[in-house]
Amino acid sequence: MASNIRKVGVIGIGLMGSGIAQVAATRGFETVVVDVTSEILERGMGRIRDSLDRQVLSHEKSAGKSGISVAEKERTLSHLRASTDRDELLRCDILIEAIVENEGSKRELIASLAAMGFDKLLCSNTSSISITRLAHAYGRPERFTGMHFMNPVPVQPGCELIRGLLTSNETWEKVTAFCNELGKEPIFAEDKAGFGVNRMFVPFLMEAVKVIEEGVMSCEDADKTTLCLGHKMGPITTLDFVGLDTTLAIAEVLREELGPSYHAPDLLRKLVAAGFFGVKNGKGFYLWEQG
Repeated sequence: MASNIRKVGVIGIGLMGSGIAQVAATRGFETVVVDVTSEILERGMGRIRDSLDRQVLSHEKSAGKSGISVAEKERTLSHLRASTDRDELLRCDILIEAIVENEGSKRELIASLAAMGFDKLLCSNTSSISITRLAHAYGRPERFTGMHFMNPVPVQPGCELIRGLLTSNETWEKVTAFCNELGKEPIFAEDKAGFGVNRMFVPFLMEAVKVIEEGVMSCEDADKTTLCLGHKMGPITTLDFVGLDTTLAIAEVLREELGPSYHAPDLLRKLVAAGFFGVKNGKGFYLWEQG
């Protein structure tokens, strides 16, 4: 492989982390995904198995034109391990951090990885936080960059790559090659608030929430409007998949950096305060049961 990456470590097995681990294992990388408890890991692995089962079903229904075969599913699972032991990460060629979208939490994790002795490529799946600031916590900023995957990771074709101020050319080239090897289309962005995707997309999502808040449309009708524009998923459903709490955190970063036009609507704040996070816990703008 052009990147010379063989072993991939993913930290966090939530919606994003499980998707990243699944994609890496599907593409033949030896993959280990680490989280804090065996219960969290089991839930995440269950999510991966369910995702693979849906792809197998798609393969069967389409007579092999889409999805994956049972053999491919088993091969993917054979490349994937889950562990609560962070020492497993030291043997990896690259680590992808996919924990909660909170700068303090990410910086603490990144500093702890450096203290353990990890000194190879480290990427953050952050969707809004400065890569340069996170790289400072690593202490090896030349080996740090951003890989912002889109949700759901196994389905979305793109991955936003963000270069920090001190990211080296060698790191940039290796991570770009790795992105291609994962089967993702690299989307290059500068290290500025919200990067490119969320700087454009979050105002759109916030306006969709306002449309619901003001009673202009129902959730279902707001979703239909963008299906007419060729989007595969409407904005309200997208919010539930991304996570209402995650979207609110991104909006807060953008508001702080770019001004009040990114202020989150009161309805979004209330839903998050009430524990409505989206698909990840079964309740957001919609209630999610059995997928």
